[in-house]
Amino acid sequence: MSNRVGPDESVEVNSNTTRLQRLYEHFRRRRLLWIVFLITFTIVIIAISTTIILVTETKREKISTVTEKSTMETILTSEVLTIEEQLNSSVIINHNTKWKQNAITVAGRPTFGDQSNELFGPLGIRVDDDNHCIYIADRNNHRIVRWEFGADKGEIVQRKNQPGNPEIILYYPIDVILDKEKKYLIICNYGKRQVMKWSLYSANQVDPVMIRVIPCWGLAMDNNGDLYVSEWDKHQVRRFYDGDRQGTVVAGGNGQGNQFNQLNQPHYIFVDKNHSVYIADYRNNRVMKWNKNAIQGTLIAPRQVSDKNPNSLVQPRGVIVDHMGNIYVSNARTHQITRWSPGKIEATTVAGEKESGWGPTQLINPQSLSFDQQGNLYVVDENNHRIQKFAIDLD
Repeated sequence: MSNRVGPDESVEVNSNTTRLQRLYEHFRRRRLLWIVFLITFTIVIIAISTTIILVTETKREKISTVTEKSTMETILTSEVLTIEEQLNSSVIINHNTKWKQNAITVAGRPTFGDQSNELFGPLGIRVDDDNHCIYIADRNNHRIVRWEFGADKGEIVQRKNQPGNPEIILYYPIDVILDKEKKYLIICNYGKRQVMKWSLYSANQVDPVMIRVIPCWGLAMDNNGDLYVSEWDKHQVRRFYDGDRQGTVVAGGNGQGNQFNQLNQPHYIFVDKNHSVYIADYRNNRVMKWNKNAIQGTLIAPRQVSDKNPNSLVQPRGVIVDHMGNIYVSNARTHQITRWSPGKIEATTVAGEKESGWGPTQLINPQSLSFDQQGNLYVVDENNHRIQKFAIDLD
């Protein structure tokens, strides 16, 4: 009887055991909940981090793609601009450049006339690449003709008889250029001893005479828009600022002669980017270069005259210079275009033959010269009453 447990003691022991089990289960469940929470939280953090990384990488890729595209476009644009600059500045022309000898007639034909497809003794030209045309001083027809590239006839821009104002006339125009803004034609009206400025956009001009009483022959304009005029019987070249009617002598002006500070009937002229003036010194059978503010010129063609190197330059008419310093001259007597390169004492024939004629390789009394942006050479073939284009030979 003494070893038995009483009823009260048994109930108390069972109750304590049950309470402990409940506490154990409670803590076990809470631990499981914490574990699940931690796992879930970790997964969420990893997911958010991954999403952020992916979004960031995507943005970087997009930015990189845009940057690469922009860079490529910049490179391509730069290359295109470089090519365009080369064409515009004629840097593709050098002392080795050649032109195809069979010329293409781009205006007129080997018979003179006054119809829209004819010319009569043309002398001066100006190639306008922007508007794809050539302006021609059609001397004996007393008119300026605009001839589009590839056209079979020209358009008369100005002619001798001006309706409503018979006193303002063209009379033997021998040169024509465009102003810097390409709004006006500037014309050497040789027969009237005038330089005229005609608007391309307005037919109603009260007085287009720009300079009166000037024995003009050749015209040129520098990159500032200043006008240069060769005066053949005063044996000088004058520069005119905008609105200036008196001008400043920039070459010659020391009487007729063959000294380096003199000229003898200067014809066509060319002005480079440094405002140096190149002059076809007609009666002196030479080309002179007058640097800006110089008191005398420099002989640049022919380089040397001696028994071993006779003067092959006879009565030069037209002169132009490329960006490499090569000088191109039209010879009236030899009917050829020659190139005089820096440092060379002899010329190279680039167009025409010694025998004059009306064939595609021949010229008769060539005059004004011009290049287009592609380096093609244009020659006024005066006595064949046409403009010849010698295509640049890229082969």
